[in-house]
Amino acid sequence: MRASVWSMREVWRRTGDGADARAMVEMLGLRRAAMRIAVAGVLVAYVTVGLMLPDLEVSGLRWWVSIIGSIGLAAVLWLTVSGDRDPLGIAPTVVAVGVGAVSGAAVWWSIPAGVMNWVRPGAPMILYAVAMCLLAVRGRVGWAWVGFGLTVVIAAVAVGAWGWRPGTSVPVVLRMFLSLLPVTLMMWFVRPLLRMLRVLDRREIAAVAADAAQAATAEQRRRQLTALGAEVGPLLTQIAEGRKLSEDDAARALLLEAALRDEVRGAGWMSAQVRVAAARARRRGVTVRLFDDRSVADGAVGTVGVLHAELIAILDGATCGSVTARLLPVGREVEATIGVVAEGRVTRWAGRIGADGPRWENGADGALVEDGAPPVPG
Repeated sequence: MRASVWSMREVWRRTGDGADARAMVEMLGLRRAAMRIAVAGVLVAYVTVGLMLPDLEVSGLRWWVSIIGSIGLAAVLWLTVSGDRDPLGIAPTVVAVGVGAVSGAAVWWSIPAGVMNWVRPGAPMILYAVAMCLLAVRGRVGWAWVGFGLTVVIAAVAVGAWGWRPGTSVPVVLRMFLSLLPVTLMMWFVRPLLRMLRVLDRREIAAVAADAAQAATAEQRRRQLTALGAEVGPLLTQIAEGRKLSEDDAARALLLEAALRDEVRGAGWMSAQVRVAAARARRRGVTVRLFDDRSVADGAVGTVGVLHAELIAILDGATCGSVTARLLPVGREVEATIGVVAEGRVTRWAGRIGADGPRWENGADGALVEDGAPPVPG
């Protein structure tokens, strides 16, 4: 049952924030090859327009500024469709807005003002507008509109300082506005719906996990009942027929009763090796008590191998007295305790599982056993 609950918790952990972000990116289509092809198509169209227009014969500085600005725009456009975070991380968002605006302005500045060059100023700003629309799709609507504000500033500078006419600058601003507005409105409606779909998907996964856990628990109980029936059936039949139990049968019945008690109150200790070690110790006359004080919500024991190995070692070494092992609730400084009472001496070990490995503290004299193997009572 604990393993089943742990499995449900794992389902919720694995479908947490990171998985939600990746699912949102996938639902928006940003991971599809078609999206990458579309982005590449925009870049190809930008280069094609530049090659088809007449050569400007600009100076070396303007030519290099144009090339560097175009590379910056391509990088920004690609950045807006990269990564699995949703919303897009703040660092790439700021880079996309700032570098995109500077790159677009640089390309525009490198173009000589003239009536025949009205197409050229719009080309880099179209790339920037596409990048801002993708930024809005990635959940950064506010930053996308900051990019629009920077476009307005660039257009104003182009009119006031670079010699461009309003008839060239204003359409650049309007095109970005008319592109960004419908994308913003769509994201305001679509993204909440996608989040709701993701929540429903997580609930469905949790429901499936719960059904699987219940089915596994029922199957485990069925197997346990079958095994119990095979053990108890002959004894009950013998008692019902009035026959006296032999000493071996009586001892086997007592061991069976103790094992059933362990299953109920010491579930966290249960493993095939612990069951065998506990049965051997009880046959030698040792009283064995196993307790699990953790809640069901605590899930599985994180250090099963270490804890069980120590308990098995102590059980195999005990020849008399009693051994009491207890798992403590999650959050305690000590994860487990093992107490041994033998020949008038009481010894208690506290298991502390740290980053450097297991450490068992001997409660009798305070000594720490570094190798994880507490001394076995004689």
